[in-house]
Amino acid sequence: MSTPFSTMRAARRTFVLAALSAAAMGFGGVQAADYPSKPIKLIVPFTAGSGTDIIARVISAGLQDSLKTSVVVENLPGASGQIAASAAAKAKPDGYTLFFTTNTTQAANVSLFKSLPYDPIKDFAPITLISETPFLLLVRKDMPVKDVKELVAWLKANPSQASYGYGNSTGQVSGAALMKAVGVNAIAVPYKGTPAAASDVIGGRLAFMFIDTAAAQAFIGPGGPMRPLAITSAARSSLAPDVPTLHEATGVEGLDLVSWLAVYAPAGTPTEIIGRLKTAIHQTTTSPEFAERIKNLSSDLKNSSPEELGAYNRASIESWRNKIKAAGIEPQ
Repeated sequence: MSTPFSTMRAARRTFVLAALSAAAMGFGGVQAADYPSKPIKLIVPFTAGSGTDIIARVISAGLQDSLKTSVVVENLPGASGQIAASAAAKAKPDGYTLFFTTNTTQAANVSLFKSLPYDPIKDFAPITLISETPFLLLVRKDMPVKDVKELVAWLKANPSQASYGYGNSTGQVSGAALMKAVGVNAIAVPYKGTPAAASDVIGGRLAFMFIDTAAAQAFIGPGGPMRPLAITSAARSSLAPDVPTLHEATGVEGLDLVSWLAVYAPAGTPTEIIGRLKTAIHQTTTSPEFAERIKNLSSDLKNSSPEELGAYNRASIESWRNKIKAAGIEPQ
């Protein structure tokens, strides 16, 4: 059975041929030779401190070193990433505006909303898939439950407090899928980013949340205000071997879910510039320091080609459509 990532490999030859063809025609040659000659903007669809923002700032620092120019991160949160995606899609396709984003804007939103102000395929030029990352189910440290079954029992015993928050599609879909599976009618509360949702879980205004392993590092561990009850990956993480998968915790199949991070440019960006950006990003992501950091976040490093990311994105739209339908979420 094929997966979104496996479909990427079949597309590699197509990208190589397209790149050679563009080079033969001299397409964008002058631009590429002079690129970059001014600062680059990296748009992020979530708030500062979110998992996406954390990795984006590592990538931006690496791009600065490789390209010898300033790379400025611009956070444009809101509307499940639609504000940022629309801004990136409408930017001039000259390589000076990039979009560091996730499955939320490029796959899940297609099924979460009846219409979008952008097209995740037609409006963007793929550069590279960075990584796949699982999410953790977190509760505040002093909540009187020790596992998912006890959390479910607590939610059923306290229906007025049955709620969860989310700052992205993975948190939304994971929460909805779990609640449907265990038969709990919980209120889902959207946020512009995961830090704000985490604050309300810690303060007791929400019962739980799903948060990516990157952003979770600030809240768990010795002295942290939250603790994990389960992880959304298909297998346990070697970094948290005592944290069960959702399947182990509930006995329900089909609850595994991972988010992904990728970099795009506006559609029409010259092929040579896309290639140079991919190379510069890979110089960062293939460094031992970055690999270790990704490993410590329980993420799976990918480093795809542009065409592999394009194929992966298209397949991901379909897989997220199935997950969202199974979770019982109706498009808004």
